[in-house]
Amino acid sequence: MRVAILGVGAIGSVIASSLAKTDADLILYSRGSQSAALASTGIILTTIDGDVEHHQPDRWVVSDLEIIEPLYSCADIAIICGKSNSTPALAIAAEILLRPNGIAISVQNGMGHAERLVARLGKHRVLAGCTTHAAMRLGPGEVQWTGLGAVRLASLDESDLTPDDRRVDDLLYLLGMSGLNPEWEFDCAEMLWQKLLINVAINPLAAICGVRNGELLSRPDLHEQALSAMLEAAQVATAEGVDMSFFDCEAELKRVLEATAANRCSMLQDVMAGRITEVDSLCGEVVRRGEELGIPTPLNQQLLTLVKGIEHSTRTE
Repeated sequence: MRVAILGVGAIGSVIASSLAKTDADLILYSRGSQSAALASTGIILTTIDGDVEHHQPDRWVVSDLEIIEPLYSCADIAIICGKSNSTPALAIAAEILLRPNGIAISVQNGMGHAERLVARLGKHRVLAGCTTHAAMRLGPGEVQWTGLGAVRLASLDESDLTPDDRRVDDLLYLLGMSGLNPEWEFDCAEMLWQKLLINVAINPLAAICGVRNGELLSRPDLHEQALSAMLEAAQVATAEGVDMSFFDCEAELKRVLEATAANRCSMLQDVMAGRITEVDSLCGEVVRRGEELGIPTPLNQQLLTLVKGIEHSTRTE
């Protein structure tokens, strides 16, 4: 199986390093100093146990923004890991790299990414996905895996892709062999909303305060704020018809914060590096959907406004 990983930041590097231990052929689509490091020195991964693994650059082919013709229509799977604002460009790259029957999966934060892939590939070639693994970039080609989670996948509404499809079955087997802990979910909307709730609770507040995830658990004032933003977003999910009755927000937030206590979330990493964050796809999406349903979302609006202000003052790209 040939797998293309599009957007090789922290999570993309963890996925690439894990798949490098299998017999899959790999294509890494990246840019800038990260692309150069992947091609010249590979990936240095600090595992959850503190071990250091060096995955050599001959384990994959690296493609930058200009995909060369020999890579056209060569991949069976495209895993989209890039930032939410890069989804349109990554969808085009996936279309170029995938075989005619190849499958694309987005494991990005936020909502709406699968729909953008469907616009390029059709709904019978796209799976919804998300991941609860946590990681931090230490530098070009260097990453620390800070929290063990899972890769969750689900069919889109009216899609033919199910675990009975050989392509999906092969993908689940490969992810399992790599140690990425695949989980098949039967409700796409519920899966994506559950991940979004965790993201709106942790990412913007950690980015604003400049703290690691564990601080949101150890400090009662921050924990209360995180949970309140999460519960506000859950009201929007419920109004959309998503069954959240079996999802204990407080317990799940506590579990994730404990599992990823040492992690700097992706939004904090973006703020520290002066990059655009994904807040529009997180709190912004909650606010937008709340407005459509007539549900006030003042906490998510406040987080959105504050993060956008920090973005404006620190942006370097």
